[in-house]
Amino acid sequence: MYFKLLLVFSSAVTVLANLEGPFLFFGPKSLEKFKRPALKYLDQDDLMRIYGEQAAIVVFNNQDSVPLASGNFPRLRKMLEGQTTLVLPQDFLDVHPDYISNETQMLTLQGPWSERDAQMTETFARLQDIYGAGRVLGILGNSVSQSQSAEYPEAGVWARARRQADEATSSESPPDDEKPPRVAPKFALYNATGPPGKSALLYSSGWPELRWANGSTTVLDTPVGEPTVKPTRLYTILVVRFADGDSRDKITLEFSFKQAGGWWQAVGVEVKFGVEPTGVNLKAPAPPDAPAAVLGKAYECSLPLVYSSEEATLTMPDIQMQPYMDSTEKFADAFNCIGFTTVPIWSGLMVTFIMMIALGLSITMILDIKTMDRFENNRSKQLTITVSE
Repeated sequence: MYFKLLLVFSSAVTVLANLEGPFLFFGPKSLEKFKRPALKYLDQDDLMRIYGEQAAIVVFNNQDSVPLASGNFPRLRKMLEGQTTLVLPQDFLDVHPDYISNETQMLTLQGPWSERDAQMTETFARLQDIYGAGRVLGILGNSVSQSQSAEYPEAGVWARARRQADEATSSESPPDDEKPPRVAPKFALYNATGPPGKSALLYSSGWPELRWANGSTTVLDTPVGEPTVKPTRLYTILVVRFADGDSRDKITLEFSFKQAGGWWQAVGVEVKFGVEPTGVNLKAPAPPDAPAAVLGKAYECSLPLVYSSEEATLTMPDIQMQPYMDSTEKFADAFNCIGFTTVPIWSGLMVTFIMMIALGLSITMILDIKTMDRFENNRSKQLTITVSE
């Protein structure tokens, strides 16, 4: 059974970045100190502390559009009676466990409900035998959007609180025609906190505009969740998600940065749709126009930044960005894309140089003129000037 479980883990193809909530955390007693009132989210720092305290983490990924119900998991429900549970109502995890813990494993739940129930309980029990009781964190989530809220085991209090809050909101909210229009900001600011030296900050005076080869345009003006940072061996990736119009699918932008020789450089952006593991790769401008700066410094440009490929282009106006940061409170001093010398400056210097040469030649010619040092008068001899031809 142990080798069978390892085979299941190695064949799992679900990407954790596509996991959607609500989430059920269970296992360690340390989860008690992270419990929040209903509908309160956990921030990035709390999630990082939870992941860092565990010896191992196992993520159970439900791939079914049917909402999860506790009645379908009797064995899991019985097992959770002796475990600490924590329900998170948020849509996404701001920090994913595989970015923090090297002992993170993923299990895709498929097949009948009874088989999924057995997979979760047996896997969790086996990991506890290996790493010790209370040292394994289980996470249950979905990679397919749910048509209604998932009712996880031991989550009745949260479910009731959510319904009561929804009812109170609906009863007190004014009619649609009396609601003030929603005013969206005209700028985009993506602040993603990650491990030390891996945080990223990106600003644009307008929303990203995705233009396809057929002429259609999508303005990404509805961000979903919080931006996250995904460090890899070669790149640091800033992940930003947006709502795809009126559908439940998401559009994800993954901005890639790399560092070499004390400099960082923007490489490109990958555009993903829904839960698809791959998307459209757009490249950043080639050097020297590529966004780049010394480590610890930002990059800014008043000209539009265009990521492009044969399929589409992504345009961001008036940008400022800085990856590989320890703190994202503010940008550091920035390298400007315009540079210290422009074409008009070089033209002015060239004209000034030519005028200085002409002025120097003129002064030299004036200084070379020889004048007479004797003059005639009525008391002296007449001057004789000899001219040789």
